[in-house]
Amino acid sequence: MKKHNLWMLILFCGVMFASCSDNDYDPDQEREYSLDQNVTGRRECHALKNIADDALNLKFRQIIFEYTSLGPDMKTPVRLTGVISMNPAVYNKEAAPRGLVLYNEFTCAKHGERTSQDEIDDIGLYVNKYQNLIMVSADLYGWTLTEDKPQAYCCPEITSVETIDAWDAAMRILKDEGYAIDGLPTFNVGYSSGGYSAIAVQRYCDQRRPDIHWTLTSAGAAPFDLHSVYISNITSPTSGYACSFPLVVVAYKETYNLDFEYSDVFVEPLASNIQKWILSKDYGTWDINKLIAGGDEAKSKDCPVEMILTPDALNPESALSKKLASKLRENSLCGEGQTWQPSTKTKYFIMHSAGDKYMDWHVGEEMANYLKGHGCNVETEFEDWGNHVDYGLFLHIGRTILMMEDCMPDKDDVREQAIKGAIDKAKEYIKDKVYEITGVSL
Repeated sequence: MKKHNLWMLILFCGVMFASCSDNDYDPDQEREYSLDQNVTGRRECHALKNIADDALNLKFRQIIFEYTSLGPDMKTPVRLTGVISMNPAVYNKEAAPRGLVLYNEFTCAKHGERTSQDEIDDIGLYVNKYQNLIMVSADLYGWTLTEDKPQAYCCPEITSVETIDAWDAAMRILKDEGYAIDGLPTFNVGYSSGGYSAIAVQRYCDQRRPDIHWTLTSAGAAPFDLHSVYISNITSPTSGYACSFPLVVVAYKETYNLDFEYSDVFVEPLASNIQKWILSKDYGTWDINKLIAGGDEAKSKDCPVEMILTPDALNPESALSKKLASKLRENSLCGEGQTWQPSTKTKYFIMHSAGDKYMDWHVGEEMANYLKGHGCNVETEFEDWGNHVDYGLFLHIGRTILMMEDCMPDKDDVREQAIKGAIDKAKEYIKDKVYEITGVSL
């Protein structure tokens, strides 16, 4: 081969390699719809107002936006909403953003509870005055513009598509508005069902979006292996969160058109009240727990499973149970049959309190072991720090903030100590807030 032909071949191969690189990946080539993002509102608000005013001074600004994504059939374009949150200094471009956060919202059941609607939310802790982060969160299908529709709760594929479409739309809005976001560290964060969504998003990006790299994915107390959680539910005498499995079953029946009746799975009065208690979105999760328990406050926090599920649903050998288990296995993020190779470039933080009464902590360990088994850098926390809500409102948030700071290229000891001090100041208030919301004394 002549020398100049050899160089032409090398150059051609180089061009081909570059054209296939992650940096040149264009998601719009795969989308059959346009995001058509647009800003629909702006507001100043607080996160947990007493913490904001007294401890952390967490006033922040939000940009609410609409964008196009897909509905649960993965074919029909729908208009959805999301929110971008940041502190005033970053919003006004007085301070440069130091990182980008994807915040995956935890379980919502009632009208007006999504991130773009609810000011009283722990999201503000991710945009505090010390870190100057910009946070993006998707409201998802079944909320805001589609609130008359069932939510696709714990449905990983559609949740990931809608979330990443929201992320892409937000990135375009931020660039259009002149924010310097290129090259910033990116953090993928969620707790409880939001932790499930965070890992689902990680998997989706690893498999479908090579252009998106998460510096840290932090997921706490989540039902990563839904099949494992189901087996725990039907083999335990009580449930510490009676609404959790009904929310999943309702979402799966409505989203995947599963061929069973609600009366096959649930006992009365729940079976006859799915529309009123869940699909109407007139009740929050604590309200649903109490309704399932017949109005008994004590039972609502430790509900006998016989007050939730039928004998068929509780029998792992029944045809109904096997049908449910199969769908739950299909949508699990680790465990039997999972072949996903997680990115080894991402750092992972998996947390689950050993004292969690909502779901057994072993699902956190299973997820961590899956990641470790695939060569990932994983930090874990499985000590007993109390029940599900106690842990989520404080420890997962605090530890995640500190881990994000540790990933910053400009991290310093002064800022880290300031963050630790702010978290300590917030601790007493959070104890009071947990009691106010749940009646649980920490």
